[in-house]
Amino acid sequence: MKQKKLKGLKIKDKIRTDLFPPLASSLNTLGISWERLGRSKLRNSTLIAQGQKIAGTIHPEKTEKPLNVYFLTMLGGHTHNLSLEIIMAWGLKQKGHNVCFILDDQSLPISEDTLVGQEQRWKEVSARSYNYGRKYIMACGLKVLGISEIVDINQERNIDEFSSIIEAGLLKHFRVGILTDDLPLIKEKKKLLEESARISALTGDFLVKLNPDRVIMSHGIYPTWGPAFIILDKAGIPIVTYGRGKKAETQKFNWNMTSDWWDVSKEWERVKHLPLNEEQNKKISHYLKTRIAHSEDVMVYNFGALEEREKTLQRFNLNPDKLTYTLFTNVLWDAASAQREIAFRNPVEWVFETIEWFASQPEKQLIVKIHPAEVVIGTKQPFAGLIRERIPNLPFNVRLIEPQEKVNSWSIYKVTDLGIVHTTTAGMELPLVGVPCIVVSKTHFRGRGFTVDINSKESYFNYLKNFSKEAVDQNVLKVLSERYAYLLFERYQIPFKVFNERGSLNTLSLKFENISDIFNEKNVSMIIEDIINQNEFLVHE
Repeated sequence: MKQKKLKGLKIKDKIRTDLFPPLASSLNTLGISWERLGRSKLRNSTLIAQGQKIAGTIHPEKTEKPLNVYFLTMLGGHTHNLSLEIIMAWGLKQKGHNVCFILDDQSLPISEDTLVGQEQRWKEVSARSYNYGRKYIMACGLKVLGISEIVDINQERNIDEFSSIIEAGLLKHFRVGILTDDLPLIKEKKKLLEESARISALTGDFLVKLNPDRVIMSHGIYPTWGPAFIILDKAGIPIVTYGRGKKAETQKFNWNMTSDWWDVSKEWERVKHLPLNEEQNKKISHYLKTRIAHSEDVMVYNFGALEEREKTLQRFNLNPDKLTYTLFTNVLWDAASAQREIAFRNPVEWVFETIEWFASQPEKQLIVKIHPAEVVIGTKQPFAGLIRERIPNLPFNVRLIEPQEKVNSWSIYKVTDLGIVHTTTAGMELPLVGVPCIVVSKTHFRGRGFTVDINSKESYFNYLKNFSKEAVDQNVLKVLSERYAYLLFERYQIPFKVFNERGSLNTLSLKFENISDIFNEKNVSMIIEDIINQNEFLVHE
């Protein structure tokens, strides 16, 4: 099939991808660094120029059984994800393997790039994304195909099994945790997401027929990737998903598991009984201290300085003689928390019923801490607003901490006797300081031996009622959670320091000049070998 003609592509965008890269290359030849060029008005065009230069240093080795690897990139405008995939592709190509990229060429009617309120710009956004992605990939000496070049997007395809993926797409699009009929154009957008899911499924069907040795994609969720992921997984195709770690300049990778799930189950069974050595203890202790201010993390979610226990008790007028329970919420629409329910129908019901239960428990007190991510990544359904609408007069023994308040979570841990979480990381941080924590939903740290795992409303409220501090073995909590934290933060999140970036996702340039530099980076080389040999993605010790 011929390359699809783009609708809505601006002349300025063609100039950036056609004329700016040669200019960037000439300026680099004159001595201006790629890093400086990436921070100039040439911006992402620098990556195209730099990629073309690095591609010229690749001389593929001979291998007896070359793998056929497809990158299901889909959205070409995400410079961080695309640059990461290109580095993996270069490494595989140098080792003698075959690689090919697949991009959305305006075949999807809606994707993660399409924003509420900017419907009139969707064609322009998707055209710019495909144009940039294609030019970048081709400049890097790699093969790329548009969706319309490989599948007939008009053919019928049943999508009944993807209803939860479509719902997740709606939640993310509207940035809400509960869908209501008054959301703008919700019926029309649901139909568009169904169309995207159908096209993703057709792309998955195409890849299954090819029977590739590996398929690599970003998170593997939502209608853009989710249906294809499920189809490939059912067919037994080895899939690599990836995502940013919590620590700055780290990446995480899974085999046949979507990247919203932090999958260390196999290695945890091997190491959970093994004490950390002196060096490991030193590493994890250092990192956990940095989490108080998130000084080594991608995102900052702890506002305010760490306070002494007495000051926090006074600040929130808490009675030191009463048991203090703290409930930590999540951002309702985020993939790390949406559709993870076990004990309750949804997180909103869980919070409402918990607050209402405490109204009849005067001998106990509850803190509800709204996740600061609501103001960091945004939400259209703030939890505090939902609570006040349902319960305008909070019980006398309930304190509500809003997301923008300068209250550090680690200060709250000091006054907490029992934590309560849906899926937030507070659920594994509380045990680190000897505080037990109830987990009511599906999350990666559930079932690791240091949380109270709840399966029903009845058991949940029974535990709240009968909880006793004296029955808690703090040593078990601390030891197990620290071992898990070491595995998760120091080994599962792999240092990947090859990008010059602005913010958390905007890659400006690459920190190397040729293919040999990639293989000189221990962890990058390790990831490429792990893809080839289907090893678990962990920092080796």
